[in-house]
Amino acid sequence: MKKNKLVMGLALAAFFLVILFPLWGHVFPQPVEESLEENREMTGWSFSGSLKDRIETLESFLDDHLAFRQTAISAVLRANLDLGESPDSSVLSGFDGWLFYVEGEEDFRRGTGLDQADLESLYAVQQQAADTFAAAGVDYRILIAPDKHTVYPQYLPLTNRLGTGPAAIEQMVSSPDPKYTVRFVNVVPALQAAAEAGDQQYYKTDTHWNPNGAYTAYCALMDALLPEHPTLRRLTEEDLQRYDASNSGDLAAMIGQKGLREDHLTLVRVKNPSFREAPELSDNNLTAFVNESLPDAPRILLIHDSFGPALTDFLRESCSVLYVMSNDSPSFSTIGDLSRFDIVIMEVVERNRSWLWGGIVDVSGGSGEYEEEEGAYDEEEYDDEDDDYVGEEEDDYVDEEEESGEADDGE
Repeated sequence: MKKNKLVMGLALAAFFLVILFPLWGHVFPQPVEESLEENREMTGWSFSGSLKDRIETLESFLDDHLAFRQTAISAVLRANLDLGESPDSSVLSGFDGWLFYVEGEEDFRRGTGLDQADLESLYAVQQQAADTFAAAGVDYRILIAPDKHTVYPQYLPLTNRLGTGPAAIEQMVSSPDPKYTVRFVNVVPALQAAAEAGDQQYYKTDTHWNPNGAYTAYCALMDALLPEHPTLRRLTEEDLQRYDASNSGDLAAMIGQKGLREDHLTLVRVKNPSFREAPELSDNNLTAFVNESLPDAPRILLIHDSFGPALTDFLRESCSVLYVMSNDSPSFSTIGDLSRFDIVIMEVVERNRSWLWGGIVDVSGGSGEYEEEEGAYDEEEYDDEDDDYVGEEEDDYVDEEEESGEADDGE
């Protein structure tokens, strides 16, 4: 009899434990985990409305605040990743912890590439911008920031290895017909060489290059500009400081692994910055930085996407004034007075290269249209690179040592 009562008591205890388990997280609050960044607002505690509304709100509240909810979801996501299955179709889980963003799959297939008509259309549109800048005495350059898989193809999953056909970025940066004066700065070889030498150029858990990659691209850009602009200052290793940092980036967040998948690496930064922000030269569209130690150096405008801020850190040490603005539908009316600039650099990430077929609007009554192999592109409908930066604004793209709290000044 006593044994039956004991079994009954244990069964009732287990039953009530299961029933009341969702309340555990409210009686004993769980620490907030960084691994899940859900693009919605969690249900709050509320007893307003009808009885039906109250019951539905209570159910949603308990679901969203279930004890160990984040830990359980993160564990399931991690298990799926270990089995080669990504919870987000736009994120590929590669070898050695490398994550890749899938956007524009033609980059992976690399079939026949762009035909001559595509390239002619590109050069013609960009020639209009180049002519407008040239008439104002401005040197116009286009820099295409390569996607991570272009620099690190060996870490792609086997099912997404690059094809053997020509890459669009290689075709675009090659010398166009002599009748065009559009100039592209090819940073791909420098990034690939640095990567092969063992200097990590991109974050494993983020879509972007890291400061090392930005510095490599900066050096290639300076090498292209210096012959015609010798008063530019080109930073060297002596101007840099290396430090250890940790990063858990936007791709980790997209698959519920923010803070769980981290990238530990050594990065570079300018040792003794000499610029100052210049609100007196800034406006609603452009932010200006002045380097008073280089009064005779050129003035540069950098029109950029989310790859630009890391490049900015080095560029503002090389010119007298650096203006920066987003490449989200730039126009000559938003750029304003061209006499302020000696050089204009247009930076666009490889996966958003179609944007270049639209170009800078209001050159000659509007922008063009470009039809790719995979479908039609219209500038008004095209989402800029910032859209695939999963909600992180440039101001949130903070220094890695501040973000991780694990940085070491090193030298």
